[in-house]
Amino acid sequence: MKKLSLRGVFEFADNAVSTDNQVFIYEANDLTRGWVVEAAYLWPKTIRVANGNVNGQMQVSASLATDTVGSAGFAEICDAGDNRQIAWINSGYQVRSGGDDFIANSGNPPGPVPFVVDPEHIVANGLWINATSISDSTSSPVREWNYMVVLRPKRLDPKETILHLIKNVAQDVVN
Repeated sequence: MKKLSLRGVFEFADNAVSTDNQVFIYEANDLTRGWVVEAAYLWPKTIRVANGNVNGQMQVSASLATDTVGSAGFAEICDAGDNRQIAWINSGYQVRSGGDDFIANSGNPPGPVPFVVDPEHIVANGLWINATSISDSTSSPVREWNYMVVLRPKRLDPKETILHLIKNVAQDVVN
């Protein structure tokens, strides 16, 4: 089966939380197909913004989720205990100021930063990206962030699909 790549842009302000940015929707009437996230990447599109004339650090955290997470706070964006979340990223940037404010890679690998993806997941209906950032700056300029997600289709038994539909909306399938 062919892979599918999704890419796009979403925006959120520094020192803020952005939730429920839908990047994929899938509805199957026959319940025999799901999707596996093989890889996901995040990188800044807007590098230059007015940051309040501060040099310092910025931490960006993001997750991919199989359901909306609502008004999650800073601590809930990367919560491995939440069944809806299936991939996570934390990356640091240097905030530079002085006439032409910008962020620079801070020890991340060059290029887009990869998510850590849970190998035991199936996307059965949709995929959302959630993000937060914390900065030394007291200003909160809005930045655009690029993402790319690589999905692989997977054939499923209808009973298996139903189990994943339940798990994808944060149900505890263990207890």
